[in-house]
Amino acid sequence: MATFTIQILNSSGFSKSYVIFFEPPQVQADGASPTVFANAWVTFSPIANGSFDQLTYDDRIDAFWGRTPSQLAPGVTVGSGGSVPVDTSSKDGVTFTGAGSVGFGTVSPDQATVTGAYMITSESDFNQTSGYVFGMSKPAQTPIAAPVATFLAEPNENYNIIPVVKFYVADGAYTVGEVIDVKSASANAGVIDFTGLAQTTATATQGSNGLFSVQYS
Repeated sequence: MATFTIQILNSSGFSKSYVIFFEPPQVQADGASPTVFANAWVTFSPIANGSFDQLTYDDRIDAFWGRTPSQLAPGVTVGSGGSVPVDTSSKDGVTFTGAGSVGFGTVSPDQATVTGAYMITSESDFNQTSGYVFGMSKPAQTPIAAPVATFLAEPNENYNIIPVVKFYVADGAYTVGEVIDVKSASANAGVIDFTGLAQTTATATQGSNGLFSVQYS
């Protein structure tokens, strides 16, 4: 399993908090495809000017289910749920049960119907008022995988979820799992994409003008 490192160097002249979040995955459903939201994946407490912090992670991804106290929108935090590792190369799929023993069943290969995807299939034992969300999660700062992308779950549906391995580094104070306004937060963010690169370390530096530059090594 490949390992990657993201470093954040603060050269802004100010003490800053930072967040790393994903480009939301593509999601295809049998019915209408849902609106997919990005969640704060990794957060960094204020980093002093001239200092840095870093994150090391592997290429594992998890299917995720959770619950939200309200409609998904920027500022809402998805802080509970469950996850299970999946492999898009084998088109893994997993079924979600929303009543009784809530959660995912056994992961099975050759379930997704789209190349590069994993599938979440929902049972018909819940409804919109249950507040369930599906999506993608990934381990980082703790052994518990944090949600990185979520969408409202519908019963009796099949979702092909196609991860996009592209990251954003932005300044700002967020809570892990908090829904991010991607359009706003990514406008001046650093973009990190290891696709097709031999390098495994990316250093995102925020300069005195507030903008980010990214170097790979």
